Amino acid sequence: MKNKILVAAITALFIPVAQATTYGTDVNNSSMPATGGMAGASVARTVEGAAAVFGNPANLTQYKEGTTFTFGATFLDPKIKVDHDGSTTGTAWSGSSNADKYLIPTIAVTQGMGGLGLENLVLGLGLSATGAGSDFRDVPGSLGANGEVIIFMANVGAAYQVTDNLSLGFMGTIGNGYAQASLNSDSSSAHNYGLRATLGATYDMGATSFGAYYRSPLKITYEDYISNGGVATSPGKDTFWSDAWQQPQEFAVGIANNSLMGGDLQINADIIHKDYSSADFYKDFFRDQTVFALGAQLTTGKAQWRLGYSHARSPLKDIKNPAALIGIGNNFTIGAPGGGQIPVSGTVVQYFQATNAGAIWEDSFTAGFGYQLLPMLRVDTHAAFAPSEKDNVGPANKVEASNWQVGVGFTWAFK
Repeated sequence: MKNKILVAAITALFIPVAQATTYGTDVNNSSMPATGGMAGASVARTVEGAAAVFGNPANLTQYKEGTTFTFGATFLDPKIKVDHDGSTTGTAWSGSSNADKYLIPTIAVTQGMGGLGLENLVLGLGLSATGAGSDFRDVPGSLGANGEVIIFMANVGAAYQVTDNLSLGFMGTIGNGYAQASLNSDSSSAHNYGLRATLGATYDMGATSFGAYYRSPLKITYEDYISNGGVATSPGKDTFWSDAWQQPQEFAVGIANNSLMGGDLQINADIIHKDYSSADFYKDFFRDQTVFALGAQLTTGKAQWRLGYSHARSPLKDIKNPAALIGIGNNFTIGAPGGGQIPVSGTVVQYFQATNAGAIWEDSFTAGFGYQLLPMLRVDTHAAFAPSEKDNVGPANKVEASNWQVGVGFTWAFK
């Protein structure tokens, strides 16, 4: 019974943000209407303004002429199945999460400033979101593991073409996060905001472009959102405590080339490193992750045909000593239902990884299509699929996960 209370408290506390994303806790540009068909590859050169607003801001200088406006959304459907042998919860169980449908919006604007005599300056702004959850409440023996988090991201920035080849860009992000744990008697919905910045550069040599960016962490503190067991401790007020979640800093490089087929074929390749080992909260159950993305676009008249592939190893960290007191988010105990405090052992962290952080898919295959409907209007669609992956998370948990998505967007260009 003590184990059941322990797992119920921990699982409800540490709400997941990984299950509905492609790379750990982020979608990067894989959910953009056009770029999603190229596996998100867009660091060195883009095929839509939205990819510059949410990716490498230096690419904004590709849109110096007039205004572009993109409006779209991507439907994302992750599938997570868990088999637990009962050694942690006291009851063996097998089931799938019901938290499996998410809609990610994309709204982006680029504005060239040539009308004010600033031909080399381009502004960009946009709004997107990410979110995820798990819900095993209808699975007997799971102890009702469920929770959810949603983060809205507003981006504002600019890029400047310094020379004929070199462009530099900056993008600021305000992230507004909402999180809820599932123990209603001991927790409540909490929200807060955090700030991050992206600095980028591109070097365009004509047919070939190189790009790179650095993105700072996004830290959001959810204050007083769950009971600590009736003991007044810090951080938090009275018998509740606060926890800071930090989206990891990123380092990205990319190359793009359009020398083939008379310039109609563009090929992009990106490498993105996500530093989870220094990210508050995530570092206790995630490891660093490096993303490799390859995408191509072929233009035939008014149509664009896109393909892509990406690979990123599972972000789940190997828990070396399951019997040790490990903790998550610098909290090594949590209030148990009915009072008292209980330890967050490595075994409990493994159960959390399996049920709430099981985005273990490593390979994604994408395709997309775009068409110039009118001189000022283009429509883009994409689809992506991550085949089923299986993993053992400790000796007690088996996870099987897959993911698919489909998106559409409209881009208006006014010169």
